[in-house]
Amino acid sequence: MAVLWTFQGAHIGSGYEGLPPTGTRVEVRGITIWRIVDGRIVEEWSSFSETESYLRMLAHLKWWFVFAGLLVLTMVIAIERLVWSMARKVFAYGSSTN
Repeated sequence: MAVLWTFQGAHIGSGYEGLPPTGTRVEVRGITIWRIVDGRIVEEWSSFSETESYLRMLAHLKWWFVFAGLLVLTMVIAIERLVWSMARKVFAYGSSTN
């Protein structure tokens, strides 16, 4: 027996796979196949893709990701400049003592 199914809802709960609620409409389509023996399900196979739902939710969050990415980049540049500044002082001190 096989069933083609569609799940529809809204992303309003405590988070979908770690993402904060966005209110995005979610739709997931899939197929489930059951092997039935003597009136009982003995095996089940399901296939579905959540990629489109993830992309819709991320579209609502994209500005937060851009902001977070820029913040991380700024921190990395600041730390890199601090490390190079300290390295120059250490090497300048080492060469002046010789």
